[in-house]
Formats: sequence, C-alpha cells, structure tokens
Amino acid sequence: MIPTIDERLASIVRSLSEVIVPHLPEDASLAREQAGLIIGHVQIIRSQIDDAPAYEQAERDDAAALGQALLAEFPADRYGAAAMDALKQAITLTTSDVRESRRAINTAIEAVIQAISAGTCAASKSRLSSIILDFEDTRTQKDRKWFAPFGFDTI
Repeated sequence: MIPTIDERLASIVRSLSEVIVPHLPEDASLAREQAGLIIGHVQIIRSQIDDAPAYEQAERDDAAALGQALLAEFPADRYGAAAMDALKQAITLTTSDVRESRRAINTAIEAVIQAISAGTCAASKSRLSSIILDFEDTRTQKDRKWFAPFGFDTI
C-alpha cells in the first residue's frame, strides 16, 4: 500500500511530536520553537491541500482581472506599448501551470505599473492607485480567509 499525501503529512507530524521534540534538550528552545512551527505548518497544509488548486487558480484569475483593468484604463500608445503587450500576452497565455501563469501576469503588471508611473500626470497615478487598491482589497479578503489558520490576522 502506498500512503496518501495526508497520511505522509500526518506521519511527519507524529514523528516530530512523538519522537524528535521529546528528545530535544530542554534548553534547546529555538529548536523546540522551530519544530512547533513545522508541526503547525504541516497541519495547516493538511487542512488546505484539497483546496490549494482552487485557491491558486483564484489568485491567477485575480491577477488577470487586475491586468485587464489596467489595460482597459490606460491606452498602450500612451503608457508603454511593450509593457502593455507583454501583459496581454501573459493574461492570454494558455498553460496548465497556474503558478507560472500567475507569476508571469504579476511580473507583467509590475512592468505596466512602472511604465504608467514614469512621468504621467497626478490624475493617472491616482487612478492607477485606486484600481490597484480596489483589486487588492478583494484579494486581501480572500487571503485573510485562507491564512486564518495561522492566527496572524490582526485586522
């Protein structure tokens, strides 16, 4: 029998909790702390693993939506045709690698933001900020739910 991913992750937690941590010296506080963090991360991964593909697809889709909003708002001939074309290509690129697609879109968005920011008027910069903040507010709400198990949310 080949163990499932969940069983393998559970085995890691069990090994750390029942074998490794109990054998660490009491004064090895940093090692104990780090082992606790590892255990916590593995437990969160176990709870999120089935939803991870959908979460990553949503991140990619949100990046594409931001890119589309930037393309719709800022004409390429005025704000950097090369950067805008690269963004269009990144958004329409067909690949099964969702992470790579998201990275490509975000890299292209960064180049577009730099092109728009370089020497444009204050109104354009203000509109750029507004678009980005609107999209990031939505993304932040999704990320807060996803990362809630970490207990870091102070908002």
